Amino acid sequence: MWMKWARPDRELPPGGFAPVMATGIVSQAVGSAGARWLSDGLLAVAVAMYGLLLAAWARRVTRHRHDVAAELRDPATVFGFFTFVAGSDVLATRLAAGPWWPAAATLLAVALPVWPALMWCAGRVVRGLGPAGALRRVEGGWFLCVVGLQSVVLAAGALEPHRALAAKTAGWALGVVLYVVVATGVAGRLLRFGVRPRELTPPYWVTMGACAISLLAGARLVAQGLGTSPLRVPVEGFLLVMWGWATCLLPVLVAAGVWRHGVHRVPLSYEPTWWTIVFPLGMYSVSTAAVGAAEGPYGLVAVGHVMAWAASVAWALVSFGAWAGRRSGQKKWSRNGKVPRPAPSGR
Repeated sequence: MWMKWARPDRELPPGGFAPVMATGIVSQAVGSAGARWLSDGLLAVAVAMYGLLLAAWARRVTRHRHDVAAELRDPATVFGFFTFVAGSDVLATRLAAGPWWPAAATLLAVALPVWPALMWCAGRVVRGLGPAGALRRVEGGWFLCVVGLQSVVLAAGALEPHRALAAKTAGWALGVVLYVVVATGVAGRLLRFGVRPRELTPPYWVTMGACAISLLAGARLVAQGLGTSPLRVPVEGFLLVMWGWATCLLPVLVAAGVWRHGVHRVPLSYEPTWWTIVFPLGMYSVSTAAVGAAEGPYGLVAVGHVMAWAASVAWALVSFGAWAGRRSGQKKWSRNGKVPRPAPSGR
């Protein structure tokens, strides 16, 4: 339902695993807020979506590998493939506790080698654009490379919380550096070229989502042993700065949506990129609660729980939009006998 998985293989969007990311993190958020029944239900939905999408993508890679290769060379689509890494690792993190540990370990083992392979593809694309071309093309979806890396750190920490701390810390630090690099590029593009209302698409919310997942990964590392090292004080201070940055981004992104749809009347209709709004909200909820628990500002735990319900409402709205969009697409198909072309997909 959510990603129209029955559409022809060739039309699957590169960012197709974004619903898994969003559903998995909202499951974690409402679970930490005390709604175990809702958390377990959303987990079941995320697992089902992951299985359907994995089967559909296996068919697509087999039947249309030239199309997939072309998307891996396109700056508008290559970063969307990182949703596979993030979706796999968000599920792995959620399943790591209890009897599902082997399944979580398998998900991490599948996703781990994919991230460097995708980074090689993305790096090759960016080098091909050159500095000027990259500055013109960089946008919010590029932050998905950061989300993918930090999701690996989170999954590894959930599976082996007391091992390989140095490697996990190095991965987290690399993710923070990547965030700064992409953020600098996005800021440079906005300052130099501006952005038109139709270009201010939902993937810009990943700016906040990438910061929030970096914040969560850092907070988990502090709890797993980094807090006993000489780096504890600067890391904890840096995490509070990151939380402040993510919090400042939230009203900015909401205002950007009002400017796009309210002021400039860009039609508000469902598109798969809406899931890139749900994921940052859920990740902000979980990371805020984690920072509050790790560093002592316990009021942040309550803020995180409130945001969990905001993220669940966003998940419900986007799910309804996906369902309504699918029904509309089926009606168009029945009238003209053809499969409707999808709207431009997420990165």
